[in-house]
Amino acid sequence: MSEQTTPASALVALPRPPRFLKSARPKRIWSYLLSSLAEAQLDYASALIGLALLAEKVDAWRSHVDAIRKEGGRYDVDSNGGSMESDESMAERRARNEVLKDLDQAGLTVTTAARIRVIDRLASQGELFSPFDLLEQAHEGERLPRLPPWTMTSAEKRLWQDLQPLLEQSGFDFSSAGLAIGLLCAAMADWYEARQWLADHKGKHFAVSYKTGRTYEVSASYNRAKIARQIRELLKRNGLTVYACAKHKAISKGRVLSAELAEILMFADQRAD
Repeated sequence: MSEQTTPASALVALPRPPRFLKSARPKRIWSYLLSSLAEAQLDYASALIGLALLAEKVDAWRSHVDAIRKEGGRYDVDSNGGSMESDESMAERRARNEVLKDLDQAGLTVTTAARIRVIDRLASQGELFSPFDLLEQAHEGERLPRLPPWTMTSAEKRLWQDLQPLLEQSGFDFSSAGLAIGLLCAAMADWYEARQWLADHKGKHFAVSYKTGRTYEVSASYNRAKIARQIRELLKRNGLTVYACAKHKAISKGRVLSAELAEILMFADQRAD
């Protein structure tokens, strides 16, 4: 269900990756990003440097994921019986957040892809167009994201599979949002691992320092708020909250960019030529 047939428009020769992408994985990520944007019919020609740097960031992020998997998890028990998070786990979450920051500018979320399509239509129409004809146009075909070009953890794979029917029901086009959904799966897996540690240790949100006698919140507990912020942002940017769906449903169909654009289009339609 998660993999769709690539349309003919996306079957074009991709630019060669730059030389600083030396290993196989960042090159695969580069090709994945470009082919996803091509499938979504988004123009990436001027963004090759940024997309290459993003491929490097994604590769660095997945290197931390690999290290966590090799270590057997994110948390150990500290000397007070609380949870102690590994350095690799903290580095992975920071690296994931860096990738998250680049998604919108790269057109790799549902809502920004929709906005870009409307902007492209405005540009292609030139001066001779009716803005309300533009508002009636819809992007044809809702597609699910392709699997990310890296080895997913077992938890990420399960979440990816669980999410696909829910994405399908949204009616949005996820053809350029595979990286964003991959990040969402990683963030959710991170959140569930913290929850599982707490469950395995009888809900121990706090521990007492043997040295000072003071109580402190264990890392598996306070990390959940950090992870929740990432999840909330990814859901919002991909139209997967009730509010975001209501706000962006029309633009994700290619009909409306924003209230501000609607006002501009109204003015343009009423002006005297």
